[in-house]
Amino acid sequence: MVGSLRGRALALLVAGVAAAGAAGAAGCTVVKPVVCAFTYPVDKMSESLATPRDASQDYSDIPPTLVLVTAPILIPLRFLTLSVMGVAGGLVSGFASDLNVIVWNVETPVTNLTRPFKTNAKKPPE
Repeated sequence: MVGSLRGRALALLVAGVAAAGAAGAAGCTVVKPVVCAFTYPVDKMSESLATPRDASQDYSDIPPTLVLVTAPILIPLRFLTLSVMGVAGGLVSGFASDLNVIVWNVETPVTNLTRPFKTNAKKPPE
């Protein structure tokens, strides 16, 4: 019984990915929020790890026990929060990107697909 449930879940997952891919050929509104749900948190968290710390942000006085207890809660919570932001931004900019495709205001339809707060609009001539 468990094997059949796993098989059904896997089949539904594959069907969902295939449907998202098929819709991606026609619409950023569907695909961009899904893509940004994963890329935006990863980009933001890697960006925050790469920035140099100021002297005012000295964390050496924080006890290691506190870090070990709170990190498994706060890191996934931050990822989830950033995912929601990525989905919301991707939905709005995906809709705007679809409008740009309809009115032929694009160079390539997949420009800025992984950036939730940017569209695929052509840059204006200077």
